[in-house]
Amino acid sequence: MSEPRYLRTLAVPLGIALIFLVFTPKLCERAIITAKQRKPIVAAVTQSGPPGLRIQSSTPAPNEQQKELHFPPGLDVNRIQYLVEINQSFAAPMTMTVTEKAPITQVVLEDHYFEKTPTGGFAPTRDGLINVNGAVESPAGWIVPVGHRKFVKVDGIDDTGGGRYDVWIVWRWEPNAIGAKLIGKPDLHHLKAEFAGGPSWVLDRFLTEPDHEFR
Repeated sequence: MSEPRYLRTLAVPLGIALIFLVFTPKLCERAIITAKQRKPIVAAVTQSGPPGLRIQSSTPAPNEQQKELHFPPGLDVNRIQYLVEINQSFAAPMTMTVTEKAPITQVVLEDHYFEKTPTGGFAPTRDGLINVNGAVESPAGWIVPVGHRKFVKVDGIDDTGGGRYDVWIVWRWEPNAIGAKLIGKPDLHHLKAEFAGGPSWVLDRFLTEPDHEFR
């Protein structure tokens, strides 16, 4: 093999090696510099944003912020909720009576919780006795619970003097499995209660009684 031919043979791999050793690092360095130069621009766009860009924020809008409530010692939201929920008027369930024309009758028949009797009335089946908790028989027919009141929040509190406080409470009906088939999403309801006897507070009375209707 002649010397010029030998040198030409070596020229190709040497050229490729030169490209990798000299030009490639420079290209990579240029790409990194370009990316660093562009980064502040991207951040600026993210912060200010073009028209229509929605920026996520953990701070609620002014109309969504919770009211600042001032409670006396010993009376807080947890204490109020407990006293309200153990009150018999608030704890009384929403019920419906299984009669010939009542909306609930079709539901409990389809679920095989009740069946027609030979006398034309209705009686719970074995599944009904297991699944329909709290049903009681009355002269008008079987009375079936379909929901209970659920405490939502305290909406306001007012010192009325003499160690008494008026509290505004938001609540809603919580339907059970049967009630959920009869009503839509329940609306929020409001009641007003008077608390006294601090620091061992008690619910003295409801100034506006709990509602007894699904809405």
